[in-house]
Amino acid sequence: MSIIGIDYGARRIGIAVSDSGVLATPHSVIRNEGEIVARIATVGQELGAELYVVGIARRAHGTAGERRFLDFAERLRQKTCTEVILWDEALSTVEASEKLRAAGHKRRDAERHIDMHAAAVILQSFLDERAGRLP
Repeated sequence: MSIIGIDYGARRIGIAVSDSGVLATPHSVIRNEGEIVARIATVGQELGAELYVVGIARRAHGTAGERRFLDFAERLRQKTCTEVILWDEALSTVEASEKLRAAGHKRRDAERHIDMHAAAVILQSFLDERAGRLP
């Protein structure tokens, strides 16, 4: 069984996975078009998802934009019959970008993969908090 991390964006959605519950790994990026919840549910089924962690932008809390995240999370929960947790994604894209640059990836290459790496940052934050590894 695995935990799926999701960086939910208007154009692209990053997917990360943790099979161990300890380490998050970038998985894929999919375009946010069409039956996106069904597509994510299929990925989750293939990976044996027991939990989804969806990043929500801090700036969205208490705004109309928050409804978009809440609706997505609820549709995913209903489609998969699996728990979906909303998790603060503060600076996940910035952190992912810095990690990619530090690893020597060129900007254009990093831009293609940034969303799945941001999903991994979100998921890793959740895993660390759950394990009590964050200050």
